[in-house]
Order: sequence, then C-alpha cells, then structure tokens
Amino acid sequence: MDKITLSKMEFEGHTGCFDFEKQDGQKFIVSLDIYIDRIKGCYTDELSDTVDYAKIYDVTKDIVTSDKGNLIERLAQKISDGVLKADGRIEKVTVTVSKPQAPVKGVFDTMEVTVTRRRKEFVILSLGSNLGDREANILAAEEALRALPGVEGFKTASIYETEPVGLEDQPYFLNTCVGFYTDIGPFDLLDKIHVIESELLRTREIHWGPRTIDIDIIFYGNEVIMKPELTIPHPRWSIRSFVTVPLRELKDVGQDHPDDKEVSLYRKRE
Repeated sequence: MDKITLSKMEFEGHTGCFDFEKQDGQKFIVSLDIYIDRIKGCYTDELSDTVDYAKIYDVTKDIVTSDKGNLIERLAQKISDGVLKADGRIEKVTVTVSKPQAPVKGVFDTMEVTVTRRRKEFVILSLGSNLGDREANILAAEEALRALPGVEGFKTASIYETEPVGLEDQPYFLNTCVGFYTDIGPFDLLDKIHVIESELLRTREIHWGPRTIDIDIIFYGNEVIMKPELTIPHPRWSIRSFVTVPLRELKDVGQDHPDDKEVSLYRKRE
C-alpha cells in the first residue's frame, strides 16, 4: 500500500478528564499515516486522483476542537472514523494523538496514543453446535462475538436444526449465521474466534466430528483469501444448506438450495 503522512498538526482541544481541561483547553498534536492501495495520482499527476490533504486536515481539526470527551484514546478513534469516512479510497489509517500539556506530575515530552484502524467490512459467520446445550452454546458464542471491540451492527438469523455432514454417526446440529461490521482484520478475527471456541470447550479431535461450537468465517466484505489457515469466501458455503438457509436472512444469495429440506427451523428470534 502507498502511504500519505500528515505530521504534527497542532490544534486547541478540550479533551480531558478534569473540568479545567474541558473549560480552558490545551494543545493537541495529531499525526496521520493514511494508506491507499496504489495512489492513482502517481501515474496521472491529477489532484483528483489523490487524497485531498486540506479536507483531511479540516476533518481532523473539527473533531479535535469540538470534542469534550475524557480520553485521547477515544479522540483517536473518532479521528480514525472521520478520516476513513472522508475518502472511500483510504483503506487504513494510523492516528497518533499527543497531549504535551497533560496534567501528570513529572518530567516528560508528551503523552500520546496511537491507534491503527482499517475500513469496516461486513462479515458473515456460520455457527453450529451438536454437543451439550446446543442453543446455549450458540447464544454464548454470539454474545462473545458481539462484545469484541470493533464490532457493530450485529445481526442474527433464525436457528435451524440440521443433519450432520461428513461424519453422520453423531447428534443433529443447531446452526445459524450472524453478520456484523468490523475493522478487525480477517486473520485477527480468526484468532479471536479460536479463543471463543476454546472458551466454549471446542475440541478438534475428529474431522467434522461432534463439537460444542463451530464458528466459520463465510464472507469478509469482498475479500478473497487463499491461505492454508484461512480461505475466504468459505470454500463449501454454497453447498451447505445449514449455511445458505440462515444466510438468506442476512444477505441476498439467490434462489433456494435443492437440499433446503435437510434444514428445519428450530427457533426464530424474538
């Protein structure tokens, strides 16, 4: 990716935990690293084919000067949201907010926070369970996913009962799909999914065998990934009725699947 840097922009702001900080204000220094997948202007030399620096500066200034929150961590998040919204070509931004006059006793140059955020993508996951309290397992997994920092707009489908696939001599599954927007990268999301599965006592002793919970990434925006540890879109999603049926409640994926009869509604959401 190509990078554009807006370095050490100074603004008067009112972010702080103390009343005098909100009332009197103080200096804030903001630096941005903006990432774009090949800046077209490198080849055309046209102003319209790169980021409008003045616009990004004004967006950052408006956020810093109007904010009256407590934490520079939250201020950095607001700036990253504003910059990503300002230009659809920006894939990722790193924001550093410095507070050189922070009310901290001691000798220091500045107090600062750096966050890196990517553009939020709509992600669809498939969830399944056939051991223990199947519904409770699915609901617990959904709650853990919903609570991840960087997840918003969480949507759920109905829960369906399905026959096992691959290894048939095992209990029936409950399956559903969930969708949400997130700026968690696909591989980081996979790591977090593995943690949730582990917390719900998922084991991987038998391929396609019984499990308390199974969480698969079906789609991550429009990304295509082909790695040993992660393939997106999921390679078998379109031939698995336990995915295609609940998926239709979250996303238009075309006509009914011929094997939809293998799936029966277990519970609709309230």
